[in-house]
Amino acid sequence: MSQGGNDARLRFDLVTLDLFRTVAEEGSIAAASSRRNIAASAVSRRLAELEAAMDTPLLQRHARGIALTPAGDALLRHARSVFALMGRMRDEMGEHAQGVRGHVRIAANTSSLAEFLPEELARFMTRWPGIRVEMQELLSPEIVRAVRDGLADIGIMAESVAAEGLDSLPYREDRLQLVVPLGHPLAGTGALDYAQTLDFPQVGLARDSSIQRMLVQEAARGGRTIDLRVHVNSFDVLRRLVQVGIGIAVLPEACIRPFAETMGLCGIPLRDPWAARRLKLCVRDCATLPAPARLFLRQAAATEAAVEAEPVGPAGMNDP
Repeated sequence: MSQGGNDARLRFDLVTLDLFRTVAEEGSIAAASSRRNIAASAVSRRLAELEAAMDTPLLQRHARGIALTPAGDALLRHARSVFALMGRMRDEMGEHAQGVRGHVRIAANTSSLAEFLPEELARFMTRWPGIRVEMQELLSPEIVRAVRDGLADIGIMAESVAAEGLDSLPYREDRLQLVVPLGHPLAGTGALDYAQTLDFPQVGLARDSSIQRMLVQEAARGGRTIDLRVHVNSFDVLRRLVQVGIGIAVLPEACIRPFAETMGLCGIPLRDPWAARRLKLCVRDCATLPAPARLFLRQAAATEAAVEAEPVGPAGMNDP
């Protein structure tokens, strides 16, 4: 078949694509029909036309509803990206009508939000007051998915997290430390190896966080396990659990130092090489990044000296 024939066969409308998304989310044609107030026969016909256009089965029908084929899973991801992009386009046009001149969506891990991003954002928003920033705090694997699916322009995560298919740039470095309450047997000691902490109960971040996964791997490498009492999603809660003596924890140094005196905590350096961590910035494609996001990326990826210099805005973005 000619290339022109392929192009004609792959044309389909957004109404059909949205119906496919609804069926996939509801798990049945009947439920999607009810939700969209469209006859089930009309929904089935649209789906059959879509499968013909794709030239591959997208759904598996069974007595309890439908299941997506691998091709259907792939199309659902693309469909969600398409509608997210359309929603973003609608929002940005509304913002321009109100005098806002851009929008940047950032998905960041807890470490970068706690340590670097507040000052980074303040500098950026002072420089570009017409650009609105939408910030999400996510675990590193979720950040990769958000950027890959077009739900975030820029992701900030640990360098150790795999991000195949994305463009990556170095961001900042931080250092992990052990945090214990004053009066703990390890308080006041010098630098430690992480293995020396495994005789004590610990509290940790969510299992999918880059820090927690690394600690589990390091313990297993030495044939040990962590006596982990509690998982939490917040550095604030983790510090509080340490303060009341439930367990010790590993946190970035910058998340311990400002609270040590007021909370009665002690930060202890870790000698392990992995305790010096690097963070990275990830985008789907630097070349096609929207101008407002490109401005933030340029600032965040710069050295401190370069950040202090006058930035040069990309085409279409003039310094206010």
